[in-house]
Amino acid sequence: MSSQQPIAYVVSMTSGLDAFVYREIEELTGKGIPIVLFATKFKKGDVLGPKPGWPYYHLPLWLLILWLPLLALRSIARPYLLFEAIRDRGIVDLLYALYFVPKMRKRRVAQIHCHCGDHKLFIGYYCKRLLNVPLSVTIHAHEFYTNPNPRLFQIATKACARVFPIAQKWFDRLRDEYGIQECSLRLNRLFVDTRIYRPAPIRVLAVGRFTERKGFHFLMDAAKHLTDLDVVFLFVGFGPLNLNKIAEQKGIADRVIVFDKMDQKQLRVIYQSVDIYCLPSITTKEEGAEGIPVVLMEAMACGLPVVATRCGAVGELVEETLVDEGSPEQLATAIRMLATNPALRREHGERNRKIVEASYSIGNVERFANELVSLRSDGSS
Repeated sequence: MSSQQPIAYVVSMTSGLDAFVYREIEELTGKGIPIVLFATKFKKGDVLGPKPGWPYYHLPLWLLILWLPLLALRSIARPYLLFEAIRDRGIVDLLYALYFVPKMRKRRVAQIHCHCGDHKLFIGYYCKRLLNVPLSVTIHAHEFYTNPNPRLFQIATKACARVFPIAQKWFDRLRDEYGIQECSLRLNRLFVDTRIYRPAPIRVLAVGRFTERKGFHFLMDAAKHLTDLDVVFLFVGFGPLNLNKIAEQKGIADRVIVFDKMDQKQLRVIYQSVDIYCLPSITTKEEGAEGIPVVLMEAMACGLPVVATRCGAVGELVEETLVDEGSPEQLATAIRMLATNPALRREHGERNRKIVEASYSIGNVERFANELVSLRSDGSS
């Protein structure tokens, strides 16, 4: 196959691509293999939809109905295939193929691959019959249990130059029960990228408005001093600063995850899923200094160890670890100390929890409520 001739991938994008199909296409295109997607179903805007630069076609139901007369004429021009499709209950699959084939020709498709041995394979089978190019299919489990057309499945599978079952069990069934020649079968297990799916790194969290006073850019500079450690930095909030852009400019975008503003339930999950909380605030002319941020109390209440700057009144809450404002080096040293010492993280986290329970619990608002109410009985104006 010429390096410029793509593979037609017949897929479903009902709710975007299946994650494993998305990853597979991502890896193949990254290796320089051009792919054109032909979708039986499609949902625009899904997070697992085609990436920019991934060409795709789909035939929505309304367009199928609109094109039906033309597709019918095209099918009549191939009476042998039309007869087989009627016999094998594949007429709708043939109509899809008749719609896709001109686009495959235009793209100079050199082979066809189908993900799953259901209607996607049936469409690919008819496309192969019309184009005379190699056909292959990836076989999962549902084809054996809920196949919409077992007869056509057997016909189409035998027409494949390669059949890729994802498990040995399906390899054996295809060979022993469906008569697929072993020379056509290739066990092709699915994969995960172990470079990114690995034991959790140390997660450092910072929450607040995306403004200069929060000092998030200093935390990102600190991250550059910690590249020898497996540490990621999570930011939650909103505001005028584009943290993703700043991370990209500083060359640490792969270690930074930015979340929009969250509600309390969502934020609690984040607190309870990270290892270290960092408050890298600085004093600015426009915003002044910190008071005692409630997000800092929340993090400490969740048992997190803290790295914070000596900004405003923060020292009234945080006993350790405090560093100077505007010092990425000190931030990095403090984070390294905690990141490399689980026992110390646990010790600081337990102490922080006790501090909040003792001095910053819900009892404070109860005392405040009593003070407010007492004004009435005091008769104070």
